[in-house]
Amino acid sequence: MRIRITFSGPVSLPVAHHRILQRAFYHLLPETDVAAWHASHAFRPFTFSRLLGRAHLVDHTLVLRGPVDWWLSFAYARDASEALRQLTTTRSLTLGTQTVPVTGLEVEPAVPWNHRVMGLTTLSPIVADDNVDGRIISYAPEDPQFAAHIAHNAAAKAQQFLGDKGEPITIWAVDSLRVRSWYGTTPVVGYRGTFMMQGSPPILQLLYDIGVGRRNGVGFGCCAAFLPEPAEKGRI
Repeated sequence: MRIRITFSGPVSLPVAHHRILQRAFYHLLPETDVAAWHASHAFRPFTFSRLLGRAHLVDHTLVLRGPVDWWLSFAYARDASEALRQLTTTRSLTLGTQTVPVTGLEVEPAVPWNHRVMGLTTLSPIVADDNVDGRIISYAPEDPQFAAHIAHNAAAKAQQFLGDKGEPITIWAVDSLRVRSWYGTTPVVGYRGTFMMQGSPPILQLLYDIGVGRRNGVGFGCCAAFLPEPAEKGRI
């Protein structure tokens, strides 16, 4: 289940604002749930997009002009309902020191995905990385390690949420752009663009709900889905 939040600009944020978005997300949900997530090493049952709107840099500050859209995606309807209740009550978001009036709310109902192929348009970068001897190594879509890491990550998510890691998924890029982001002082390299993913429908649905790849709980791997045309299925 997804919620699209629309608000007016201008909004000024530091370039490294993923932590600010994470806090804004947490403000919409019960503190007990947030505390439980922080205490757990399990995958988060949600993800969220980057802020989608016209933006430019002014003195190392990102200024977004309205309207700005922000997508929230949930594995569980109860979490989405709580966030929607909070948004409907306050009609505002807290982004750092700014209180931003919400001008629009749209709910995307949960519709089960019934196909073995899912086209993805990124709403935030997809991350495939690993900690190797204290260094973060990021993998590009053309590197076989990219697909391998995302498949391994998907199997672990399926084990946690579905009770069975299921069959391996495959993912490949149609087009992609390298994006360097920051979570606090930690650099995060991900890829925006169009991807194709193949696997069992329940796992594809799960990845749509909670994100593809790593770092979903801080706003990476959120994607819009589409059903590819037959000509796009040549690899299957």
